[in-house]
Amino acid sequence: MCGPVWWFSEIKKQFCNLKYKKMKQNKSSFSRPIFYTSFSLLFFLLSACKTTDLKDKANLLPYMQKPVAFLTIKSPKNLETVWPELMDRIEQRLRDLPALGKVEGVKEINQKLKNNPKLLTQFRSYLSTLTLTGISEKELAWKLEDELNSPYFLLLDLVSFPCTKECPSNEQWVVRLKLIEAHSGEQVYRVRLQHKLDEDEKTAESYSELAAKLTAEVVDEFAAGFIVPWHRWRYEHLKPATERTLRSKTGI
Repeated sequence: MCGPVWWFSEIKKQFCNLKYKKMKQNKSSFSRPIFYTSFSLLFFLLSACKTTDLKDKANLLPYMQKPVAFLTIKSPKNLETVWPELMDRIEQRLRDLPALGKVEGVKEINQKLKNNPKLLTQFRSYLSTLTLTGISEKELAWKLEDELNSPYFLLLDLVSFPCTKECPSNEQWVVRLKLIEAHSGEQVYRVRLQHKLDEDEKTAESYSELAAKLTAEVVDEFAAGFIVPWHRWRYEHLKPATERTLRSKTGI
């Protein structure tokens, strides 16, 4: 658990004093601020272990039910043995999302790459650029779009790097799930989760469990946020019937 453990004992003392003891007014007025300040600090320390942020376009309606190619990075260190199974579970979860269309999976993509060495080289170059810089190299993206027959790429990556400060084990993970329009290179939707590891999370077994937990959380956040707000549907319903996008055609 992140944050100093002694905060718990201090908070417990203050809580018990406030609830069960009859205090003098001057003592009570001193204890309450300490209690609430301590609780706020503890909450901050706990929440600082993991943060999640979203970034999306104002209108997601045009991107509903579109075919996507599911792209993943090379297995991170210490996760080589569980990574294929982990990505398979994530892929199955993505196939169940009503907002997504046909999902071109890892096995299908790997088969196409296996039969085309030049495409494999381009694919690796594209992934490397996208992961390191966040920029979609358009010419490579156009070639992959044609070969993979997917106008959108859905990239999941997990990277590990040292913490800059206030990290119990000097290691943190960032897990990202990005939906990218292949032709324009624009980022349609992104979920980013950052987690600061505790020292006891740095075992082989804990690594596997933590990776499964965090990647599942990222997909859950993606599913929860990749929706069309009610006011956008209201605007859509004000259009003439011939120009209107029906919910039945977007799978939601």
